[in-house]
Order: sequence, then structure tokens, then C-alpha cells
Amino acid sequence: MRPVVLALLLSGWGITGCRDVPAELRPDDVLRESLGLTDRDAVHVVFVRVRGVSEVAEPEIVETRRDAWVSFQGADTRGHVVRFDTLEMRADALEWLRESDQLVSPPLLTPASRWVVSFEGAPDASYPFAIEGSGELGYGLIEHTTERE
Repeated sequence: MRPVVLALLLSGWGITGCRDVPAELRPDDVLRESLGLTDRDAVHVVFVRVRGVSEVAEPEIVETRRDAWVSFQGADTRGHVVRFDTLEMRADALEWLRESDQLVSPPLLTPASRWVVSFEGAPDASYPFAIEGSGELGYGLIEHTTERE
């Protein structure tokens, strides 16, 4: 009797737990294979590049919801490092980033380079970040909320 109840609960969760994720936010094959993501996972892509003499994030501001992912991706062949701005962040958000070991990216050296940050369990907060590289310092912001869409 218990296996039947468990199966019903799991199938019910699958129906109500699914959410519609727009096609542009669905993970690509690499993220599906390496992180086990599915079409229920939202992945926001932020391209980092040099424009003129400055590092830039495109888009500069990203709004994420519960359990989203953010992929910082190189968009040129110049090196970039993304760092969350620990001085401009709420203490609980900073603590969450430290505990999840997601404060600083590895160098993003090519257009294929990316750093994927999971916001699973992240507190509602603003997550400002800076981009360092061969241009002047660039900035961006992730606005995260755990409210359902």
C-alpha cells in the first residue's frame, strides 16, 4: 500500500510542481548533461565582454525567481572574471554566496567559457557583481526573489 501512495504523491508533485519555463531560459544540452538540468529549470544567460574600453554585462540587470540559474558566459576572446560585490550586499545574501562557494568565477577566456551560478535556496536580495578583465571595471545586478511566477 505504501508504494502506491508514494507513487501517487510523486506523480501529483510532478503535475503541480512543473512550471512553464520560456524556451529562451531552458538549459542547453551541456547544462543538461553536466548539471542534470531539465526544461523546468530556468537559466538566465549574462554575456560578459569588452565594449569600447569597458567590461560590460549583457543584460546588465537580471531578475530571477526561485531556484533559477545564472550563466555568465564569455562573449569574446578577452579574459573576464565575475565577482559578486560583497560590500554592497545584504549580510544574508553574502553568507549564502560564501556557503555555496559562488563568490568569484574562474577566468572566462573564450566565448565557450561560462560560470553557472545556482540560486537554489538563495535569499530574496540584490546581488551586485563586477566584471574584471582587460577593460575598465563593469557592473551588473541580479535581483532574486523566491516568489512563484
